[in-house]
Amino acid sequence: MCYPTELFGQNAVTFRKARNLLGATLKKNGFTLIELLVVIAIIAILAAILFPVLSQARVAAKATTSVSNIRQHHISWMLYAQDYDDSAVVYANQTPGPLTFDGLAYSTWMQLLVPYRKEVTITQDPLSVPNPVENGIPTNILWPYRPQYGYAYSVWSPHTAITVDGSPNVQTITSAAEPAETVVFTSRKNRLTLDWRWLGTIMWYAQAVAPPYCSGISSSSRTGVNPDSLCAINHRWGINGSAGLNPQPPDKEGRRTGMVALRNRNLALVAFADGHVKYVSPGYLAKGTNWHWDINASAIVFTDRTQYMWDLD
Repeated sequence: MCYPTELFGQNAVTFRKARNLLGATLKKNGFTLIELLVVIAIIAILAAILFPVLSQARVAAKATTSVSNIRQHHISWMLYAQDYDDSAVVYANQTPGPLTFDGLAYSTWMQLLVPYRKEVTITQDPLSVPNPVENGIPTNILWPYRPQYGYAYSVWSPHTAITVDGSPNVQTITSAAEPAETVVFTSRKNRLTLDWRWLGTIMWYAQAVAPPYCSGISSSSRTGVNPDSLCAINHRWGINGSAGLNPQPPDKEGRRTGMVALRNRNLALVAFADGHVKYVSPGYLAKGTNWHWDINASAIVFTDRTQYMWDLD
C-alpha cells in the first residue's frame, strides 16, 4: 500500500495537514448548498454525456442481433436448397400449417425453413417494435405469418398467375449471374398495418418485399425481368406504392420502398445471394432505376439494367 510519504515525499506533512483540515471542516460544517449544487450539476452533466452513449450502445447491439437474424435466414435458405435440388424455398405454399386463411391451410417460407434453424423468434427484428397480437391468432404461432424480414419473392419464387396457390415458379439459387448483387432477404415492415388484400384468391404478400420496378400499379402488372413475375398489390416503390393499405405505413416501414423497412440509421438490412449481409440505403437497393423519394410508382423505369439487383441477369 502507498502512503503519503511515498507519494509526495517532502510534501507528505503538507498533505496530512490539508487532509486533517478538510476532515475537520466537513465534520464541523458539512457541505454547503453551493457545494451540493455543484455536485448535482456535475452528476447531471455526466448523465447527459453517458445516456446517449448507452442508448447508442443498445441500438448497436440490436443492429448486431438483426444482422445475425437475417444471416440465419440466409443460411437456412441455402441448406434448404441443398435438400431440394438447388431450388430456392417458395414464399408460401399449401402444405398444412398451423393457420388457415379463408379456410385454406398454408405454410410460409419461414415455416418451411424451420428444419434448418433452431430459433423461430428470429423472424422478428429487434430494431422494430413488436408485431401486435391479432384476433384469433395465438402468440406462439404468430411468428411465421408476421415476419419483420421479407423475402425477395419476385427473384426467387415469382408467381405467374392469380390463383389460390399463386403458382410460384421456383428458381435455383445458383442461377444468379451476380450473386453478390442479387437480393434475397431484407428488413421488412411490421404488422401495424394490413399486408394484403383479398381479391377472391390468396396472395402471399405478408412475408415478402417488392422489387423497385413494376410495370404500373395494377394487379396484373409484371416485373418484366428474369424471372418475370406478377407484382405485389399495394407493395410498390414510390409515393403511392402502398396506397391500398389503411392506414399506410410510415416511410421508415416501407411506404415508398416496397415494404423494405429502414431500421438502423435509415438504412435497410439486406442479405445477398452470395451470403454477405450489410446495411444499405434505399437508393442503393433501387440501383438501375430512376426511383427517388418523391416519384410516383407508375413513373419508375429502368435506367441501367446491368445494375439492377432484383433479377437473375
